[in-house]
Amino acid sequence: MTDETAGAANRDLVKRYAILAYGAFGTMFDVGLMVIGSLLTGLSISVLLAGFDIVDVQQDLSTGAMLASALVLAVIGLFCLGVAAEGPLGRGRRLVGFSHVEVGIGRVLAVVVVGLLLLLVYSLVDGLLEGLPAPIVKGAEGVRAAGVAGLVAMPLIGVPLSILARWYPDGPPWLERADVPVMFVVWAIATMIVIS
Repeated sequence: MTDETAGAANRDLVKRYAILAYGAFGTMFDVGLMVIGSLLTGLSISVLLAGFDIVDVQQDLSTGAMLASALVLAVIGLFCLGVAAEGPLGRGRRLVGFSHVEVGIGRVLAVVVVGLLLLLVYSLVDGLLEGLPAPIVKGAEGVRAAGVAGLVAMPLIGVPLSILARWYPDGPPWLERADVPVMFVVWAIATMIVIS
């Protein structure tokens, strides 16, 4: 009887932490996709403005290359935003029932994995970028910058601030739900610092 009870307790513990791992990874992956999607979409808008000579930039690209680059960046950026909207974050998964420490540790481990995945994606496409227009190369550098920011800034600043927002006693009701926007803002700012 005790072996069966211990086995059931172990299964319940494994199930509990699998739910935490899935929720934490899904949340951090979606926040990372939102950062990359926003970065690439913003870059495509700036390239589009430069292509129509609304903004004066010192690029020696033709208007056609600028417009094609803007289209490619916009499609990839909007795809990332769409995937993030349909992922665990878009479905409102909140990791209810876990302590703040468990959520924090899960998110730190998840953001390290997401940062490494972004760096892996950059290393895979880096060799394919030769001969492509400069805006597309800059977009790929944005993916690398998001990976670096995910490895450095998010475990040190973003995740602790998000847990603080969830935990803050006697705070306004909206503050408890501000943990994901806090992580997005920190990740986006850190990405901009790395890429500049």
